[in-house]
Amino acid sequence: MKQIFDGEMGKKNALESKAIATKKKITTAKTLISSLSGEKDRWAKGSMAISDDKKRLVGNSSLSCAFISYCGPFNAEYRNILKEEYFIKDMKNRNIPLKSDLALT
Repeated sequence: MKQIFDGEMGKKNALESKAIATKKKITTAKTLISSLSGEKDRWAKGSMAISDDKKRLVGNSSLSCAFISYCGPFNAEYRNILKEEYFIKDMKNRNIPLKSDLALT
């Protein structure tokens, strides 16, 4: 009886240590999941920003090319007039998506 009891107690102790290890893993997993929940929001915002940038890529590239091609020899004042009054205005009339604060000087 003593041998059977000791054998069963050994199994019980092994199961208890296994249960404790499993609880630690579950706690660690819950901590990881809760800490990554904020990342989901950040990734969603980043994904939306990238999608928005892709929609405006053609307009931004076209404006940059036009600016580089035609505005190089002029002073900053005239370049700004060309950019605002001609290039951007024309793109808006044609409904070409464009980043509103594209930095060109």
